Amino acid sequence: MQTRAQPDFSVVLLDDHPMIRYSFEVAANKRHDVACVASFSHSRELMYWLSFHHADVLVLDYMLADGDLDGLSLIRQLRARYPALNILLCSSMESVAVIRSALLLGVKGYINKRVEMAALFDAIRVLATNKLWIPENISIALSQLPERKRQNRYPGNPEIERGDIGGVLTSRESEVLRFFLNGMTVMEIAEKLKRSRKTVSSHKRAGMRKLGIRSDPELFRNQTRLFK
Repeated sequence: MQTRAQPDFSVVLLDDHPMIRYSFEVAANKRHDVACVASFSHSRELMYWLSFHHADVLVLDYMLADGDLDGLSLIRQLRARYPALNILLCSSMESVAVIRSALLLGVKGYINKRVEMAALFDAIRVLATNKLWIPENISIALSQLPERKRQNRYPGNPEIERGDIGGVLTSRESEVLRFFLNGMTVMEIAEKLKRSRKTVSSHKRAGMRKLGIRSDPELFRNQTRLFK
């Protein structure tokens, strides 16, 4: 009887889609050098498992089911509790600002969910050696961000709001979006802040663009993910 050779490294998956978890487990089982030791649909299950077990790489879905802890908040917790865990962000979301924030928090790589399974495992292998994996198009986009956005720290610059999306938004953009999500119109926000309607509208558009949000309904749908 043939037995499977000892794998080179282990990987765990967090994704709320059952078919993705199943497909990943099947694909991993066909590769001699990797073992999928666990897969979960909820962050709470993953956190509990990690308190007793080890994995070399975590493949992490950025956006989970409603009501679950996800996004940058989950990444912060994982990095605080398990700093040696190599995290590969796997998402159909391609907001460069959010990817940059995740990288600053310590994520080791990003890959789009639409890639072929072989490419996903190539990325996992790179992370298993404690190296970074960033697709060329994302790397180019990151390099084109303004210098202020690429710095890890913003000393002496009160315009940067560190509490929102890892320092992506300015304090004014964050304030305008929060007022808008609380039900205020652009005109009402302008009156409250004693700014012109055009200025407030510009802050709103700039903030949404940085977050990769294309419409007001999309902003409302993702408010709990983006503003925790």
